[in-house]
Amino acid sequence: MATDMKHSLGLRIRTFRLARKMTQEQVAEAINRTPEAVSNIERGQSLPSLDTLERLALSLEVPLAEFFEKDGGATRQRIELEARLRVLARTMSDEDLEVSVGQAEVLFQVRSRGTVDRA
Repeated sequence: MATDMKHSLGLRIRTFRLARKMTQEQVAEAINRTPEAVSNIERGQSLPSLDTLERLALSLEVPLAEFFEKDGGATRQRIELEARLRVLARTMSDEDLEVSVGQAEVLFQVRSRGTVDRA
């Protein structure tokens, strides 16, 4: 179970880093760690201290709680996509976010019906 948590945590950190277009070296500098330490965290090889997690959250501009979202056995792809979506949502204006949510709702409705209404 601890290994799963380390891998899930590392995957989220990596996804948030990539969404911010940051290198491991940039993150390492921001959190006062080595690039190797960041790599080990992202690969699930080591579990960072609370201090390091706080620094990571600050440097990646995400709430600390985002690192620990329950994934309910979600796939790697789903974890990455949800993390990318969270980063995008935080950078959007309220108006753009409202449009995006509306688009997602329409997509969901269309997909759940299985057909597209054609006029």
